[in-house]
Formats: sequence, structure tokens, C-alpha cells
Amino acid sequence: MSCIAAAVASSMSGEAEPMRMRPAILGGRASQRAAITLGGVSLPPKNETLHTLLVGSTGVGKTTLIDEVLAGIVSRGDRAIVVDPSAHHLTYFGGDDDIILNPFDRRGQGWTIFNEIRKDFDYFRLAKSLIPDGHGPDASWHFYSQILAAEGMRVLMRQGENTTMHLLDRLTSATVEELAKLLAGTQAQGLFDRDAGRALASTRFILTTYLNSHQYLQPGGFSLRDWLADGDSNLYITWREDMQAVMQPLIGCWVDLLCNAVLSLQPSPDRRLWLLLDELGALGHLSSLEGALTRGRKHGLCVIAGLQSTAQLDRVYGRETAISIRSCFRNLVVLSLSRSDPDTSEILSKALGDREIDRVQYSTQSGMQGISRGESLQRATERLALPSELTQLADLTAYVALAGNEPVRQVGFSPVPRPAVQIPFMEGSC
Repeated sequence: MSCIAAAVASSMSGEAEPMRMRPAILGGRASQRAAITLGGVSLPPKNETLHTLLVGSTGVGKTTLIDEVLAGIVSRGDRAIVVDPSAHHLTYFGGDDDIILNPFDRRGQGWTIFNEIRKDFDYFRLAKSLIPDGHGPDASWHFYSQILAAEGMRVLMRQGENTTMHLLDRLTSATVEELAKLLAGTQAQGLFDRDAGRALASTRFILTTYLNSHQYLQPGGFSLRDWLADGDSNLYITWREDMQAVMQPLIGCWVDLLCNAVLSLQPSPDRRLWLLLDELGALGHLSSLEGALTRGRKHGLCVIAGLQSTAQLDRVYGRETAISIRSCFRNLVVLSLSRSDPDTSEILSKALGDREIDRVQYSTQSGMQGISRGESLQRATERLALPSELTQLADLTAYVALAGNEPVRQVGFSPVPRPAVQIPFMEGSC
């Protein structure tokens, strides 16, 4: 079975609530919508689709805040896609109808990339999820790999060989001659020209790097696009630390596919679809992320992402794209930052803004009539939080800066004890 046992939603007071059914949902919206909170600060409904970035060093409270958000999501019956390292969120919030994606968990759904194909133009779009865009000198090789994957899927689909094993065999294991014959007459044909040997070798190397994790997938008919359009459950993408290296390309592929598929949904002001990314920087390059952040609002997408350092995004996306992605998060939560990363502290200190303060200046003057003292009021502008202050924040303390005319608040919060309702992992046989 791919479904998992019942969920327990917990109140923010720290006491577990009794087990209950998910509220009735109409068009992706709970019949009664309570406020989502961050460190006890209510997120206004208009801010939910403006996306929220949580930045803080390891172990300072990002996961605790995401727990708080997820408790609100489950309580009011919204849907969530939870990218879940160590299956922490699944353990405490997993519902009886929720979906697991993890090829090493026997509760996981069987899936293949071919399940997402609907139209002819899907092939290249899906190829960009399989092989993310590169940047710098690798960009062209990634593009050629995307062409090879797209044309390979197109031919295999037409031949009725639309399985993961056929895809791996033809694109990564077949000889050059066999692959050239398969792709003759397609846009990938030029990769097999006599003078393109080195280009083809580099292209297949990149392709193999990203397709390798797909060998562990179990066959099955689950479709991310169908789940988005017709489902009413939550979806958990889980892994354990020892699974991360082999699963990372697959995790990135799933998240990218979901980001892209959200934009195909009918626009709705009432829908709320939450994407919780506990460690955004660890997911690799997501080709569709920026588009989902900029255009997902009218489809009801609400992204909550955790990040340890601004350098993580710079490394994955390049500096300019990383800045553009960060700018898409209109709500900002800053937790304690690392002293050894002054660049992140400086950027976030500026992001929190300035404040005006009135300072009393005292003066003393000596004259013929003796000593006179005076005072004057001077208005000064200073940072709301200096970079050094952000590195000295206590754990479980944060600045919450919401979009719009909202004051920046400094809050403290605590983990809420919750009963485990799921086993984190149920490993299948080798």
C-alpha cells in the first residue's frame, strides 16, 4: 500500500489535539480557514502566496517553524507538498490518505517520467526537470543533454517502450551506433555527426549523472500532474541521510515537475497549495522554481523555503539568478546566522531594513557667565539589526518581516511536543 496511517494535527499551545478527519475541501480550500502562524505571528491571507524564506544556520529553529506552518495547514485542510529530510514531518503529520515518494520506502508510489506526458510539447519540458539547466561553461552540455532526453522519450513513447528501464537502457547503456539509429531523424541527430564525438560523450555523461537515480524507481501509474489536479491529500518526498546522494537528482526532478505543473492548474484565488522546502540549497538546480515563484500566486501556490546561507543559492544558480530567486520571497524570517558567513549576515541585515531613532545630544560650554549646559534632539537612521546582532541571536529566536505595511517583529518560539503518528521509513527488500 502507498497510503499511510492517520495524521494528528497539534495545536500551537503545545498540547496534542485528538485525532480528526481532514476538513472538507472545496476547490482546494478548507471550509474554515484559520491563520497560518510563524513564531506565533499570523501570516495574513494575502501574504500566503507571496512566499516565505527562512534563513538561519543549522539547528537554530527552521524545522520548528516549518512544523508550526504544517500544523496550521493540516488543521485547516489545505494541501501540501513536503520535501522532507529524514521524514521528520511525515512522522508527526502524515495522514492516512497521504502520498509518499521514496523508492526505498515500500509505502512509496511507483512512478516513471512517462506518466507525466500529455502533449507533444511535454517532452522538452520534462527533460528540463530530468536534467536541470546548467550555468557557466556547463550550460551548453546540459542543453544538449535535455535535447537527447526529450527526443529519446519521444521515440520510446511512440514505440510503446515507455518505461524507466527502457529509458535507461537506450540513453545510458546502448552503444553510440544503437543510439544513433534510435534517434535518426530527430533533433538529436546532429549529436552523432562524425566530428561530434567529444560533445556526445560529455552529453551522455551529464545525462547518466541525472538519470542514474531513476534505476531505483518501482514501476507504477502514479502521476504528479493527476495528483495535483484531482487529489485531496498531502505529498511527502522523503529521504534519509544515507539515501541523499543517490536520491538528490530524483528529488530535484520531482520538485521541479511539481513547480511546473502548478502553473498548468486553473487559476483560483481560493486555492492554497503549500510547497515546504526545508533545505532549498540542498535540492540542486530547479529549472522551474523561479517561474513557479513569480507566476504561481494566481494558482494558489505558497512556498515556504529554508536556507542556511545566501551562498548556497549563488553556487547552484549563479549570483544573478540567485538574487532574482531570493527577491521572489516577499516574507522573510531571519534566525541566528553563522559568524563565519559575514556576507549572509550583511545581506539579511540590509533586508530587514532601517529604523529612525531620536538621540538626545548633550553639550557643555564655558563662558564669562560660567558653564552652561544644553541638550538637543537629533534624529538618526540605523540598521534594525546589525550583522553582528544576527549572529548573536539565541536559538529559537527570529526576526519576522512580512510583506506590506507590517512591522518587523522579534519573536521567540519553542518546539511543540507531538506524538509520532508514522514510522519514518519502511524499507523494502533489495
